[in-house]
Amino acid sequence: MLFRSASYAISTASRVGTGNMAGIMVAISTGGPGALFWMWVMALFGSALAFAEATLAQFYKEKNSLGQYVGGASFYIRSRLKLPVLSVIFALIMIITYTAFNGVQANTIASSLSSYNLDKNITGIILAIITAVILLSPGRTAIIKACTYIVPVMAIPFLLFGIVVVIMNITQVPAMIGLIISEAFNPSAAFGGAIGHTIVTGLRRGLFSNEAGMGGAPHAAAAATISHPTRQGFIQMFSVFTDTLLICSVSGFILLLSPEAMAQIGKVQGINLMQYAMTQHFGAFGALFITLCVTLFSFSSILGNFFYIQTGVTAIKDSKLAYYVVVVMTLILVLAGSIANLQTIWNLGDFLMGFMAIINIIVLVTLYKPVVALLKHYLDQWNQEKVPVYVKGDLPEIETDAVTQWNTKSENID
Repeated sequence: MLFRSASYAISTASRVGTGNMAGIMVAISTGGPGALFWMWVMALFGSALAFAEATLAQFYKEKNSLGQYVGGASFYIRSRLKLPVLSVIFALIMIITYTAFNGVQANTIASSLSSYNLDKNITGIILAIITAVILLSPGRTAIIKACTYIVPVMAIPFLLFGIVVVIMNITQVPAMIGLIISEAFNPSAAFGGAIGHTIVTGLRRGLFSNEAGMGGAPHAAAAATISHPTRQGFIQMFSVFTDTLLICSVSGFILLLSPEAMAQIGKVQGINLMQYAMTQHFGAFGALFITLCVTLFSFSSILGNFFYIQTGVTAIKDSKLAYYVVVVMTLILVLAGSIANLQTIWNLGDFLMGFMAIINIIVLVTLYKPVVALLKHYLDQWNQEKVPVYVKGDLPEIETDAVTQWNTKSENID
């Protein structure tokens, strides 16, 4: 079984990646400082979506051939909505999307290391070898262990350095906040000059960063052993908060508080712009620190993304052969992504994630009643100062044959 801390680590590992650093650089470079504001808006909307999809994933989770909990959008589309064809279509799109995302992550790692004259082909080969070792490890538990350790190791130091940057430039912070808000509604010509462009850029980068509403993260949420479906909903909400309102904001502040780096927009791209900004704040050490961070951020995302890919395969065909097929697909994209054109690989990720989000959000709207009922059930117990627990039969009005777990209280206590 997967405990809720590991589930949080995997979902956060997938969310916290290149989108939080290179993605923010792309957002501000193309949409202006105001794009950061629309990323915050996306985070607030995305938190609600993350809550709903994680709650549903837990409520309708199943057990696979190994006795492990599995679930997510692919599963509740099939079991609750009785739409097996749509379930397979969604699972296939998810597999292709997150495989492409892994190309984006590899591209960012290779680009950051290229600043130190490391050939992108060599980086791709090394990444593929390390990824293969972890994905093919006995019991396949190395993915969970790696994400559990990498997430705090990479996130905490990055946030601390971001706070230091803000403190060092505290007198510029009010002007920076004012710039973000003003550019959100009145972008300058230097960044496209169209409010629609700024909004779309912010929302796209926000969705890529936190993945809320896409339907991927609930596949990790379903794997947790937990006492109430709604608890996992709140945990996934916090994951979105960590991703966008904390880490993405810090990345944006690091760039916006460096006039020298802002002047390089258009000349320096992606993660290299982030490295340039940190060099202005901390000298050569700043660029080295960002290189280390982005390597850990992006590599943990490759592993977290693969967890979703693996679960998508399970939704279609739970077999060893299918597992090895997607391992090969992942390794190919890691290699190809390392040397691909920056804009091409980002556009591919944007294109694919839109399909996932459209299907999943329609499904979430359709299944709003179980989410509302489970939230009320949770809050009623919380208000009575009880530890919220759900057992099958507590809410017969929303239970169908799709609810196969939650038979006893002890079964769901972690």
